[in-house]
Amino acid sequence: MDMSTDEKSKEALHQPEVIGKSSERPPSYSADQVEQPPLELPQLDLSSCLPSSTTVTRDQCVSHLKLLAVFADLRDTISSEDGLFGIHDAVAEEFQRSPDRMNEARARIREKRWAVYTARAVDRYTKWWSDGLPRSRPMATINDLESVHYENILVCDTIVAWDTDNLPPLDILMVWHAHCLNPRNFLEDCIRYGKMSTWVTGFPWEVIDRSVNNHTMEYTVSEQGQQLFEQKLNIKWNNLHDPPTKQVNCPCCGRLNYVPWTKPFLGTLSEPFRFNQGYADDAFTDICVGCQHVIDHGRLKVAKFRKDLEATLYENLPMPGSFTNLQGIPEGSSTETNHGALRDMLFPTRVLQVAGRDLMDFTDGRVDRCQTIAQLRNQIDVTLWNKKILKQTHGAYIDTLRRGEGIQLRRMMSRYWENLGPFALDLVGAVIRQGTFVDKMDQIDWLHSPTVFDTMDRLIKKYEVFFRIMLENPHNIAVPTLDVDLAWHTHQLSPSRYYKYSTSNVPFGCKRTFIDHDDKVDEGKLSDGFAWTSKMYRRATNGGIYSECTCWYCEATRTSDLYNRLIPVGSVSRARTAADRLHDRPDISSDPSKNPHISSHNAVRPNDTYQYQHRPIKDKRSIQRVRLKSDYEKAARRAEKRRQRSDSKSSDNKSDPYYTPYAFGFPIVMPFYAPYMMDPSINCHSYANNPSCMGTSLGDVGNCCAGACGGTVAAGACAGAFGGGGCGGSGGGCGGGGGGGSGGGGGGGGGCGGGGS
Repeated sequence: MDMSTDEKSKEALHQPEVIGKSSERPPSYSADQVEQPPLELPQLDLSSCLPSSTTVTRDQCVSHLKLLAVFADLRDTISSEDGLFGIHDAVAEEFQRSPDRMNEARARIREKRWAVYTARAVDRYTKWWSDGLPRSRPMATINDLESVHYENILVCDTIVAWDTDNLPPLDILMVWHAHCLNPRNFLEDCIRYGKMSTWVTGFPWEVIDRSVNNHTMEYTVSEQGQQLFEQKLNIKWNNLHDPPTKQVNCPCCGRLNYVPWTKPFLGTLSEPFRFNQGYADDAFTDICVGCQHVIDHGRLKVAKFRKDLEATLYENLPMPGSFTNLQGIPEGSSTETNHGALRDMLFPTRVLQVAGRDLMDFTDGRVDRCQTIAQLRNQIDVTLWNKKILKQTHGAYIDTLRRGEGIQLRRMMSRYWENLGPFALDLVGAVIRQGTFVDKMDQIDWLHSPTVFDTMDRLIKKYEVFFRIMLENPHNIAVPTLDVDLAWHTHQLSPSRYYKYSTSNVPFGCKRTFIDHDDKVDEGKLSDGFAWTSKMYRRATNGGIYSECTCWYCEATRTSDLYNRLIPVGSVSRARTAADRLHDRPDISSDPSKNPHISSHNAVRPNDTYQYQHRPIKDKRSIQRVRLKSDYEKAARRAEKRRQRSDSKSSDNKSDPYYTPYAFGFPIVMPFYAPYMMDPSINCHSYANNPSCMGTSLGDVGNCCAGACGGTVAAGACAGAFGGGGCGGSGGGCGGGGGGGSGGGGGGGGGCGGGGS
C-alpha cells in the first residue's frame, strides 16, 4: 500500500511507536500483587549439541520461561491498549449496573483485541514461512511418499544460520512457537513445503536468549535486522504498523479485495462479537469489488481445498494430511512392519485423483455450488458410497473403505474444518490455546524463584518418567502437569531431536510412534486421563506424588487413588505419607494458580449438538463433577483431623476452595469451574474459527464422510491410540463408525495396553 494508507493504518490502530518496549504494563488486578524485582539470571549455556538420547537441559527450560514471560507481556500490552483496532473499553460501561457483567464485558473486549492481533500475526507468519524461511528441498511429491527411502526425507545436511539479525518479530516468533508445539502437524508442514532445514535446526535458543533482556524482559532485534525483514517480505516489523485491511482474492473471479480485519461490535454478553463481519471475525462477509459475489470464510476454505486438489491432479502433490502413517511416521513402501501404511496414507489422494474432475467442477467458485466445507463433505460422502470409484481407487475388486483409509481421509478433511490457512492446523487457535499455558507459567513465576534451576532439574526428571508412561501405554491419555508440560514443550521445540527420542525408545511389543502433543482434548477425558496418569506415576516412582498441589481438584484426584482402599500397601502407603506432608510444606499452596498441577491448555468442549445427541455423555460430566466434589470433601475432612492433631498449615483450608477464574485480569463468574476445564477466557465468537470447541457427531462441523471413522480425528483430538500423549494423538486411531472399523475410544491396532493395579 502507499504511504498515505500506511499512515491511516497507524492512526486507525491507535498504536504507540514501539510496542513491547514501553516501560508500562497493564494495571494490576490482584489486590495482593506486588512489583517483581528485576530478574537476575546467570549466563545460560545453550550452545551444547545434545544427543538424541537425552531430553532437555535446565538452561533450555529457563530460556523457554523467559520467552513465555515475553509472550505474556505482549498479550497484556496489546489487550489493554484502549481503542486498538477500534475496540474501546468504554463499551463495557453499558453494563455498569452489574459489576460481574461489566467485568465480563471488559474481559471480552480485551480478548477481542488480542484475537485480531493474533490473526494478523498468523497472516504475517504465513508470509515469513513462505518467503522468509529457506527451502531445503522441493515440495514433497507422491513419488517421494512411495519411495522405500521416504523417511530419509527427515535427514537434512543444511541448517538455518540463525543470528540476532535474522530473527523474526515477536508476534511471528510466537506463532512459530505454537506451530512447533503440534509436532506431527509441524512435521507435515515442513515435509510438504520443503522446510526440513528449519525442522532439523529447531528453535534457536541461544540467539533468542541473547535477544531477551534479563532485566526488562524485552525482545529486541537490531535496526539492521528489522530493515532486512521489511525489505525482504514487504511487511512492517511491527504488527500494528501493517495496514488495517487484509488482502483476499475472490473465490469467484480472483479479483484482489481489501477487507477489514474486524468490524467491532460487542453485542450481547451471551454472544459477544458474534455478528462482526471482518476477516478475523466470526461472521466474516464481504462483497467482491469485481464480480459482486459474496466472499466469506466458507467459500475461502472451499477455494483452499480446490487449490490443493488442483495440485494433486496436475502437479503430483499429495493432499494435506497424507504425509505420515497413523503413528506419525513418514513411512514409505515395502516396510516390514506395516504393509498397509502407505496404502492408507495415500488413500485420500488416490480417491480424489479418481473423483477429482467432478470435485473440481463442484468447487468451482464461478458456479458457487459449494459454499462451505459441510457441503463439500456431503459431496465426498456421495463419492465414498460409489463402489465403482472405490474399486478404481484400490485397483482391485475392493469396494469398501478400510479403517485406516477412513482415518486418513478424516485427517485430510481436518485440514479444512476450522482452518483458513495453508498449514495442517489453525494457527490462530493454536496460539490462543498456548496462551492459557503461557498465562499459567506467568502466574507461577519460577523465573523469580531463587531455586529456579533446582526446579528445572526436578521437572526434567519428572518429564522423563511421564514420557515413558506415554510410550508404554499408547491407548491411554497421559496428561501432563504444568511442570512436566514445560519440559515437554521445550523438547518439542527441537523437532528433530524430539522425533528421534520418541521413535527410538520403543517398548517391547509396541509400534514405533512419533508421540504427538495434540492441543484439542475433550475436557472430561482430560480429567480422567489426569487421574490415570497420577496413578501410573505413583507406580512408576514407587510412591511419588504426581501433582504437588493442595488445591481442591488435586486433593480430590488423589483421594480416588490413595484413600478409597481399606489397607494401603507398597507405593500407595508411601504416596499417602507424601501427600499428607504436602500440607506442611511452605512452598506448596492451595491456590490453584500457584502450583504446577494439571496442564489444561488443550481442553476443549464438544459442541451442544454432540451433548444433546449423547445424553449419557452429558450425564457423565455431571457425575464426574459430583464425584470430584465428594472426593474433595473427604480430603477436607482428613485435613481438618490433621489440623486438630497438630499446628500444620492445613488450617488455611477453611476458606472456600472453589475459586473464581480470571480472564484478562477480570473475574468471570461461573456456576462451576475446575482446573481441568476449558479456559473460560476464550470466547468462541471472537475468532474466525472457534479455538475451544470441537464437533464429534456425524454431520457436525468438524466431521466428515459417513463411515470414515470416529469424530475426534477431524476435531484434532483423537485421544489415545497411536498418539500416546495426552494430549491425545491427532489423527491416529480413534474409535467410531463404519468403514470396516469397530471399537470406540482409543481403538486401533498395535501398541501396549495399560498396566494393572
